Amino acid sequence: MKKPMPATLDLTALDRTAPAPMPDPIAKERTVAAEVLGRPLQIPVKDIDEDPAQPRQEFDAESMEELEQSIRLHGVKTPVSIRPHPTEQKRWILNFGARRLRASKSVGKPTIPAFVDRSHTDYQQVIENLQREDLKPRELAMFIKRKMDEGEKQAQIAELLGVNRSMVTNHLALIDPPACIDEIYTSGKCLSAKTLYDLRNLHKEFPKDVERWCSTAQEITRATVSALSVKLRGPRKQQIVSSKGEQRSEERMLSSGTTIPSLIVIFQERSGTVDLHHAPQQPNHLIVHFADGKQEEVPARQCQIDQIIFQ
Repeated sequence: MKKPMPATLDLTALDRTAPAPMPDPIAKERTVAAEVLGRPLQIPVKDIDEDPAQPRQEFDAESMEELEQSIRLHGVKTPVSIRPHPTEQKRWILNFGARRLRASKSVGKPTIPAFVDRSHTDYQQVIENLQREDLKPRELAMFIKRKMDEGEKQAQIAELLGVNRSMVTNHLALIDPPACIDEIYTSGKCLSAKTLYDLRNLHKEFPKDVERWCSTAQEITRATVSALSVKLRGPRKQQIVSSKGEQRSEERMLSSGTTIPSLIVIFQERSGTVDLHHAPQQPNHLIVHFADGKQEEVPARQCQIDQIIFQ
């Protein structure tokens, strides 16, 4: 006689562990189709996170209010760019369009048109802002410093950004500048990285004079900084090599009673003051004292007059 099999209880109903969420095949198919066709998606704004490494940090309050009003009335006409979140399903990281995203959230828009760009890099983010002139000089300076801290060289950064190496060097002057130069930048009195670079170099040589000048200067431009450089460093005597190979100094000064203006020129994106007291060695050339402290003879035809300052 066979023994009866013991009864078993089905306890699966007591398992309250929630199953892992399954990917939405329809939503995934819709996303892939939109990417292939180049059409923007309508993405819930609550599902988009701003990139924590976003180089742009300064947003003008007045322009943001104008953008909010425009989006409130007309919606977002230019889609933002997003990429899939690296760790969270159904969430996105913003590539470009921080102002549009913030404004849409502020006015209560539930969705925003967006293109998916999975090949995004932080360099592309900076380049896009540079092309739109939306990136402030200090924001670019902070990006350059971060890349240098990661081990990249200035030449490599310049190449990837598509800019001159001098532009990279100039912007580094905005990293931890002297207080007087920081005040000039933050007050909006001067936002030119090149001008502030030249001014910072002057500050290294003449800190007290530059601080005093910064506190009283009505206008801070490449021309005025170049004139300050000549004033502080003084005219440099031109070294002439004689036929015997001996160096001698020749100074052809105008009479002490003659007052002449300062002629500021731009040569290859460098600002300098023309030396009107000495004759150049080469014909059709000018002796220029540049704001970075260098003196060079340059072709006159390649110089552009920037400003004439009367004493």
